[in-house]
Amino acid sequence: MKTKIAYEEVAGMLNQWYVMIKRHEVAQAVSIKYDIEHRLPNMEENQDLLLYFNLLDYRHKLLTEEFAASNKLFEDIQEQKADMQSTDDMIEYYYFFFAGMYEFHRKDYTNAINYYKLAEEKLRTIPDQIEIAEFHYKLAIAYYQIKQNFLSLNHAKTALKTFKAHDDYIQKAISNDMLIGANKLDLFRFDEAEQHYKQALKDAALIKHHVLLGMAHHNLGLSYVNRNLLTLAEHHFKEALLIKEHEESVYGIHSMFELTHVLYKSNLVKEARKLYEKGFFRAEKAGEREYLSKFKLIHALYDEQDPITVEHALEYLKTINLWTDVAELTFDIALYYKENGDADKAAEYFEESHHARDQILKRTEELK
Repeated sequence: MKTKIAYEEVAGMLNQWYVMIKRHEVAQAVSIKYDIEHRLPNMEENQDLLLYFNLLDYRHKLLTEEFAASNKLFEDIQEQKADMQSTDDMIEYYYFFFAGMYEFHRKDYTNAINYYKLAEEKLRTIPDQIEIAEFHYKLAIAYYQIKQNFLSLNHAKTALKTFKAHDDYIQKAISNDMLIGANKLDLFRFDEAEQHYKQALKDAALIKHHVLLGMAHHNLGLSYVNRNLLTLAEHHFKEALLIKEHEESVYGIHSMFELTHVLYKSNLVKEARKLYEKGFFRAEKAGEREYLSKFKLIHALYDEQDPITVEHALEYLKTINLWTDVAELTFDIALYYKENGDADKAAEYFEESHHARDQILKRTEELK
């Protein structure tokens, strides 16, 4: 099965194309457009990004003086968005919105939020309630990543209200419900978080949506990990991986990692080692450097007792500013050393976990 190109990567190219159009750099604009058109058929589906492509293509055709074609294209765009007020404002909105999505894809969540906030200034030009809800949903996810949980909850609740009012957006409503659950989990509202995940599980089963079903099981697994209910966590990660659509996706790699970690913590080393090998191979094949580092870390800690590899893996996660993950992993490392009677190592990693949490707060100071 051929891997689809992430639409966020194409979004980055679209923004480069827009810059060349605005600068009247015709040769560069034509070259970038050519590259984009060859990637679009292999891109993950995203209707907004396709609309953005058409809007830019309209501007491109004006630049290259293809006036007849541009008029026809603009008529098509107007049919796509009948209530569109201003083409230029719409382009500006999508420019900032997709710049935010591109930065999010690169895991630069603070930069993503700064772009989303610029997009928000243009949001009044978007008359479509669903697109407004989608904006709030994306912003909620970004705030969640830097642990601004109350801001994330506010935007997620705004989005959920709209999604729930439209029966054909039930999938978005389920995803949104899980995001609310994730924020409540961070806020130690464990029972409420569990209820959100169980509702998502029920709703996903009702519409037979296997991808969402897998994610609901995965999230329930995470909620039980947070409460140190490892047997329940193991059950739900395994349930997630039994779902082919989830197991074969990038999220399947995430579930493999979480399950491997749970198995190691439960001292089921043989089973953990077997899953580690499978998950490591999948992460390597997918180019998931973050999860390669995470797999290396837990294997080195629980299986090989190799502190140097543990440190190297942590260093990589720090270089890509995954401070939330560093905080959680170093806390687990500290507990491991504490349980094994190494008080000095435990103290060192408890301190490192505290330092990582400070870095999360510092990243929020970069918000404009």
